[in-house]
Amino acid sequence: MRINPTVLVFAVIVTSVSGFLPSLDAGTTSSGACGLVTRQQAAAALGAAVPAGIEKTADLPLQGGSVKAQYCFYGSEVLIARFDLGKTAPALFKQYRESLASNSDYETVTGVGDDAFHAKGQIAVRKGQTGLIIDVGQNRGGGVAELRKEKGLAALAVAHL
Repeated sequence: MRINPTVLVFAVIVTSVSGFLPSLDAGTTSSGACGLVTRQQAAAALGAAVPAGIEKTADLPLQGGSVKAQYCFYGSEVLIARFDLGKTAPALFKQYRESLASNSDYETVTGVGDDAFHAKGQIAVRKGQTGLIIDVGQNRGGGVAELRKEKGLAALAVAHL
């Protein structure tokens, strides 16, 4: 089963723009993506206040199956995405990594999860059969400071898996 990274990115964009999936109100406790990082932790990473997380879920089709995806949006600048990659998680994550390895900002990340890398201004992490994408300060240009913030949130998220 090959994962198409464009489908994952597209799914994040479609679900955030369309609003067709249910969202959680500020008082709802979540065991999904919003349950991995608190609003306060997201705000600390961004360095600014963020609204309550809005959670969206989707089944992303893959050849012969699907990947369960959960997204938590703390406003427009902090994204926590969680993917149930199943038994083939290492192979799927490797394919995703390879598809982004030629990007100019690609970097292997150590010290978080079983496997991790940074590309396109986001950190991607695999822990067991779960994949995470963390983006802090979307569209602010990336860089070392952003990677540090994303790695910190990723460590918090991995601890809750």
